[in-house]
Amino acid sequence: MRCKSIFSWVLMLVVVACGKPTQQPLLQVLTAEQTGIHFANNLTATNAFNMFKYMYFYNGAGVGVGDFNNDGLQDVFFASNQSQNSLYLNKGNFTFEDVTAAANIPVKSGWSTGVSVVDINNDGLLDIYVCKVSGYEGLTGTNELLICKGIKNGIPTYVNEAEAYGLNFKGFSTQAAFFDMDVDGDIDMYLLNHAVHHNGTFAQRSSFENAIHPTSGDKLYRNDAGRYTDITQAAGINSTAIGYGLGIAINDVNNDGYPDIYVGNDFHENDYLYINQKNGTFKEVLNEQIQHTSQFSMGVDMADLNNDAQPEIISMDMLPDDPYILKRSLGEDAYDIFQVKLKHGYNHQYARNNLQLNRGNGKFSEVGLYAGIYATDWSWAPLLVDLNNDGLKDIFITNGIPKRLNDIDYVNYISNEEVQAKIRTNTIGEKDMAVINNYPEIKLPNKVYLNQGNVQFTDAAISVADNIPTFSNGAAYADFDNDGDIDIIVNNINDKASCYRNTCNDT
Repeated sequence: MRCKSIFSWVLMLVVVACGKPTQQPLLQVLTAEQTGIHFANNLTATNAFNMFKYMYFYNGAGVGVGDFNNDGLQDVFFASNQSQNSLYLNKGNFTFEDVTAAANIPVKSGWSTGVSVVDINNDGLLDIYVCKVSGYEGLTGTNELLICKGIKNGIPTYVNEAEAYGLNFKGFSTQAAFFDMDVDGDIDMYLLNHAVHHNGTFAQRSSFENAIHPTSGDKLYRNDAGRYTDITQAAGINSTAIGYGLGIAINDVNNDGYPDIYVGNDFHENDYLYINQKNGTFKEVLNEQIQHTSQFSMGVDMADLNNDAQPEIISMDMLPDDPYILKRSLGEDAYDIFQVKLKHGYNHQYARNNLQLNRGNGKFSEVGLYAGIYATDWSWAPLLVDLNNDGLKDIFITNGIPKRLNDIDYVNYISNEEVQAKIRTNTIGEKDMAVINNYPEIKLPNKVYLNQGNVQFTDAAISVADNIPTFSNGAAYADFDNDGDIDIIVNNINDKASCYRNTCNDT
């Protein structure tokens, strides 16, 4: 009798479960065959140029979105590190056409990184700014400003006019942020750059203050009637050899009507929080308003996450959520190293994602652990955007890197004196590359966190269909199919781009 009773309950549960409608995933990853987007940021390391020579070899590249041909549909521009940057026009119904050649996008030149979309000359046509790494290890070129010269037969055409605008920077650029710094009605620009390791970057922080580095330091450009003027030093912007800038966000932190700036720096350098002084200058106040930050800050974003009209700040780091990967990775600094950094003038930094809750009184409280978003592994771009149309901004995070520079085996290998000598003398050979290439590559799925209110988030991985692991970097969002919900496009290393179609408004 007891066995029969249990069987009856099981049968009832099966019937109930079968009768329950299957929940539709919030995001659906579309294939290249569905979208027509076959772009991939393919990277090939050589003996001459690899992660030994350039530590950010695997940082990936950006993606920009905008209606480039003014047809009411959002289009996509991809940056490529080693190949051709590409422009795809939206043809509707989430299908795209590659018009790179027809649009006169410059042929491959230099190592492209970040992409920014802006109507820089206020002519109603979107222009494209492409950051580059150049003047290093054989990399050539300068940052490009692609000015749209018109639209013919539905295809925009572009000419690089960076030099004419004063924006043809040559150095280690990561990303450009265009914004109206002085609220005068025209668009200014902050150029985020990054350093490369050398012996001179490990010293007292005070020894770098007020020192402008021509290729690694950040730059601030003021728009003077269409020509951009470098006002970095006069405006109070740090532009030193230790600014490992990997993320930038613009928002009005203190609600005074003027845009402020947050910069995320990798390694030992502090992040920067610049408060707009309303007179063409900024004051760096991170130590006054924020008690600690991510240690290896990468992508950052700012947005109001709890609907109190005060923007929060999120920064990405590399803390794994998988115990296997965690045990293989370097963790926090040893106590003595941590103390040395503090004595050298660097902030309290911890190797995990940080979420800074804006208190509205000139202070932030770091609540990443409380919010449940502190460990997402090797993370790059955080997008703060309402994905499920509930009035609360959610979080999308890109993930992964082909070669993990904090892998303990790699660290032990690279620390070997013989290997260090080869790096110094540029004699890395096939055997050395073979060792690195044999290290396991761990692809990771991108992360989605849904906002539950009160700065609480739930991991919504189950709500993403076909979210295959990738090495993802740059990401952008837009409503690509004009159905009233936000879709996402992602630039991947050694894989075709990922298109996330939002099903929130599907009927």
